[in-house]
Amino acid sequence: MTPRDVTLLEERLRQAEERIAALNRIGIALSAERDIERLLETILTESRRFSASEAGSLYLVEDASEGRRLRFKLAQNDAVAFAFSERTMPVDEGSLAGWVAVHGEPLVLEDAYALPAGAPFHHNHAFDEATGFRTRAMLVVPMKDHRGELVGVLQLMNRRSRAPGTYEAYPDDLVPLLLSLATQAAVCLKANHLTASIRKLFEDFAQAAIFAVEQRDPTTAGHSNRVSTLSVQLARLVDGADDGPHAGVTFSREELREIGTAALLHDFGKISVPEHVLVKARKLSDGGLAKIRDRFDFSLASEEARAGRALLERCAREGGRVTAGDLAALDAGASARAREIEDLFEEIVAANEPTVLPREVRGRLEGLLVRSYRDRRGREATLLLPEEFRFLSITKGSLSEDERRAVESHVSHTWRFLSTIPWTADLARVPEIAYAHHEKLDGTGYPRGLNREGIPPAVRALTVCDVYDALTASDRPYKKAVPRDAALDILEEEAKRDRLDSWMVSAFIEGKVWTSLAP
Repeated sequence: MTPRDVTLLEERLRQAEERIAALNRIGIALSAERDIERLLETILTESRRFSASEAGSLYLVEDASEGRRLRFKLAQNDAVAFAFSERTMPVDEGSLAGWVAVHGEPLVLEDAYALPAGAPFHHNHAFDEATGFRTRAMLVVPMKDHRGELVGVLQLMNRRSRAPGTYEAYPDDLVPLLLSLATQAAVCLKANHLTASIRKLFEDFAQAAIFAVEQRDPTTAGHSNRVSTLSVQLARLVDGADDGPHAGVTFSREELREIGTAALLHDFGKISVPEHVLVKARKLSDGGLAKIRDRFDFSLASEEARAGRALLERCAREGGRVTAGDLAALDAGASARAREIEDLFEEIVAANEPTVLPREVRGRLEGLLVRSYRDRRGREATLLLPEEFRFLSITKGSLSEDERRAVESHVSHTWRFLSTIPWTADLARVPEIAYAHHEKLDGTGYPRGLNREGIPPAVRALTVCDVYDALTASDRPYKKAVPRDAALDILEEEAKRDRLDSWMVSAFIEGKVWTSLAP
């Protein structure tokens, strides 16, 4: 073996090692990419780099009503600038990519303008004519996954030689390596498509779950989706902060999606809250108020019957007759009792609203606890029951302490539900973020009473957005919608009281985060 032979062998060995190293590097890069659009770019860019190609294009197989087609998905060209637009073409032998898709075999051409005689395929010269580009040697390979299923077609053009500005044919020993690279790319594409379909399935399930929750309280419809949108937008502002307490906080694209998912599902636990509590507009239900009305009306009728019987008994005892004066006295007494009862009932109606109960009204209602009448069975009962008085005495809102705890328990129910899901690594913190959305920086929140050290930035952003939307959402049975400016004032007040993150509130207001919601 001559020294020249040794040199050639060493050169070929070095080239082989470089190619193997390049394939390994490309394989790692393809496996690490999770964004399908960027993955396609990486596949074509790395394939061109590996094969020293001046230009290239990538086609994906898709199903259509008329059969399988190739979608011209991506094109790259170092020589000329061009406007690219996606289009589809049939999977048939008429085109180079179509022929490769039909036969599943690579196609190597020394010159795209000198095709083999009798070849069923042809090269489309339109691009060259429009741009002045000259297509030379071509290598077209199928992209098959590990099961041999065609995913797409990779088309490479104009292999550069060592001398600047010169080109050469694609060597035979490069073809199997490009087929290997194309297989890696196809497997990664399939994996990404599977991941995307699973993600889409999960997102659709999440939307269905939220729809089920909001069907129980239609007045809150859209709340979870709005909070998700607002939270992601506010988190983007945090990510872009150059100064302030959160200057060192960054959110990757995956972390933003994690925050959005947590915000979307933050109220899912309300599915476990009794519906009559969830939508309770007043302290007593309409049915409960109607029972008091019936009781009052029956007591009036009983009093009228008792007064009439007393008159008849007196007449019978004294042997007299019922006079017009007796009847007028009966009517006057009945009217007085009716006015008194009606006034008391109106006070009950007013006390039933989710407002603070005045002391004097409370005193009159307490009197009804000892004011008795006889029911239809002749049993003695009071006009107002202790349980009814307890609800009417609620000092704020419409919920009793037990009912308030039931509503607040939705956070723990959310945590228990979300914790059962085997989240992927990029969504692992969804349960924890959702679990803390009612915590306050000063420790007055629930359910765990966390303080600022235990509440991460992602949760702080979600909490601000949740409070804002709860205030400004359309009228609900238990509250009126608050105008935007008033809601912003409330956010600032809560920040001053150290309940909400003041920087986040300022960023929310100055960045007009609410404009991220669709009109």
